[in-house]
Amino acid sequence: MYLIKKCPFLLENGDIFLRFPDRSDYVNWVQVRRKNYHILKLYEPEGGFKNNSYLNFKRRIKWVKAGFKDHKVLSCLIFKKSSNELVGSITLESIMLHPFYSGSIGYWLDSDHYRSGYMYSALNSIIHFVESKWGVTKINAATLPENTASIRLLIKSNFSQDGVLRRHLKVNGCWRDHLMFSYISDKRE
Repeated sequence: MYLIKKCPFLLENGDIFLRFPDRSDYVNWVQVRRKNYHILKLYEPEGGFKNNSYLNFKRRIKWVKAGFKDHKVLSCLIFKKSSNELVGSITLESIMLHPFYSGSIGYWLDSDHYRSGYMYSALNSIIHFVESKWGVTKINAATLPENTASIRLLIKSNFSQDGVLRRHLKVNGCWRDHLMFSYISDKRE
């Protein structure tokens, strides 16, 4: 995994690369999200699909770049290296540096690429980058109890379950409890 200097932001790891979203990604992003709507609606906060307009996508790009500059957000699209196919997205946000050095992560993956190892590579790329470059040593993740794939991913990536967040997010019309996980770096002394 390494950062390539010529691009505003690019990470590579195994069969994937991550980079900031660009306006040219909009059509593919909407297509992948729509194709996976039947799954994503079961896990994402209510309203996530109301923000699929081009205008909102441009606003997101601006938010991503400003957040990165201020070390408050790291949001990337995930692409398959061999084909440049968009396969998902990952966002570390609500980053607080001194004194917390922590943030919250969320992600989604095109169902055609489940169990490919792509999200594991993406998550660990993000962890490595923010830990080594920004000093972030704790990352929180919340997932629904029935999302066993996400739970397995978090455990495999050295996250531990901290507890339950009661009625944490409104998902698919209902306020849902979420399991709270955290990654704590060995560098957190």
